Amino acid sequence: MPLKEIATIDYHTGPSFIYREGNSRYIGVGFNIEGRDLGSTIAEAKKKVVKEVKLPKNHKMTWAGEFESKERAAKQLAMVVPISLVLILMLLYFNFGNMKDTLISSITLAFAFIGGFLSLWFTGTIFGISAGIGFIILFGVATIDGIVLIGVMKENLQNRMSLKESIALGVQSRIRPVVMIALMGSMGLLPAAMSNGMGSEIQKPLAIMIVGGLIICMLLSFTVLPIIFHYAYRKKHKEAI
Repeated sequence: MPLKEIATIDYHTGPSFIYREGNSRYIGVGFNIEGRDLGSTIAEAKKKVVKEVKLPKNHKMTWAGEFESKERAAKQLAMVVPISLVLILMLLYFNFGNMKDTLISSITLAFAFIGGFLSLWFTGTIFGISAGIGFIILFGVATIDGIVLIGVMKENLQNRMSLKESIALGVQSRIRPVVMIALMGSMGLLPAAMSNGMGSEIQKPLAIMIVGGLIICMLLSFTVLPIIFHYAYRKKHKEAI
């Protein structure tokens, strides 16, 4: 019996391989992103796919790949950042032994946030996982400025100096170590912050965050932190006099 009597033979385009995961067939569709961030691109793609693509019954769609890794890392980062902040505050309290100096020193965390945000904004860098890790590093380094400055100011007050003299002498005597802290991190990561080669999209946001954040945090520590210290101890110092 001829085959054409029982079957229709024709050419059709189909997949060369059949992939399976969890006993289910799947087809991977990939694309590259250029000129914008991954999060907003996937959000826009999801809206268009939901609006224009209707999947058959028993079919489902999953956004995986780099986006899935980013979402998983973002969830972990959302847990790590609060824990890091709590540990930093605890260490500050153990260092100073009182809540007032701990709160004054914790202002440097806000300086670090401002410095990192301005660094990303000035350079047009998109906030991502690497930038979030840079924030954690920046928080830890920035608190050193507060510890160094507040420690010497308190020491000057204990030596019977006036409040203004204690602040002025403390800032003047700690310019060199605070500047060295900022330059140590910023100069070391400056090449990474200025890189544009392959793979720079991973290390560049972290480097920009730390380089700009340390410099801005240093400037705010020398200008704003002494003012906050003055207002915090002004009343107590007058009563002591």
